[in-house]
Amino acid sequence: MASTECNNKGLVKLNQSNGISHILLNDSSRKNALSKDMLKCLIASLEKIKCDNKQKVLVIRGAGNVFCSGADLRWMKKGLNQTDKENRADAALFFQLFELLNNFPGPVIVWVEKYAIGGALGLLACADYVIAESNVKLSFSEVKLGLVPATIAPFVVNKIGLSQARVLMLSAQTFTAKKAKKLGLIHEILTAKAIPDRVDGLCSLFKANGSQAMASTKHLLNELGSPLNSHEIKELCLAKIAESRKSDEGQEGVKAFFEKRQPEWYK
Repeated sequence: MASTECNNKGLVKLNQSNGISHILLNDSSRKNALSKDMLKCLIASLEKIKCDNKQKVLVIRGAGNVFCSGADLRWMKKGLNQTDKENRADAALFFQLFELLNNFPGPVIVWVEKYAIGGALGLLACADYVIAESNVKLSFSEVKLGLVPATIAPFVVNKIGLSQARVLMLSAQTFTAKKAKKLGLIHEILTAKAIPDRVDGLCSLFKANGSQAMASTKHLLNELGSPLNSHEIKELCLAKIAESRKSDEGQEGVKAFFEKRQPEWYK
């Protein structure tokens, strides 16, 4: 898929030094929600970094000591009045981001603070190493809004397995960093003070390895993943999310969120 232009660079900050790229999700006033503009900026940043042979490691973190609250529901609300084609195009941005991250040639470290909700868990699933604070809360919250976690599902299933994905995605329950570590969604839990040094140590560890060897290893591991080809997975996921955004439940769930009430099906 072609590169996507970023029109609001303030939403994502990219700093590069000594072979390490740091991406900051920079919309703390909205808890770093994945808006359309932020997705475009993330995609543009990843496209830039992956073509730079001097960059060996990528670190992703959220501003304001919060990782990410998931998809921007203000953006999702617009989907109620969009065509199927427009909803599929929105979903394709998420899928493009997760594919880029999942297939990123170098090691990807994700630093999680406070919480990671919904689409944010797609970022964790596509990372190579995830470090979190002990108080982190996580949730696949989509079905509470009458939506389907379609664009993150293939990456999450590949990461934690179908059985665990069923429990967490169908229940939308909130779970802890400790639970996520048992599932393999998080690799290490540390105190806030200890994380910076650990991230630096991991970066040094990865930088000591051959870039081409690491890229080839990641490609090999990804190829061992799914029985469906990438096109089949993508088409299935885009169809599901576009369908759910226009569904009666999808419309009711998103409206209920903004009206600060329980959706009709909860009664």
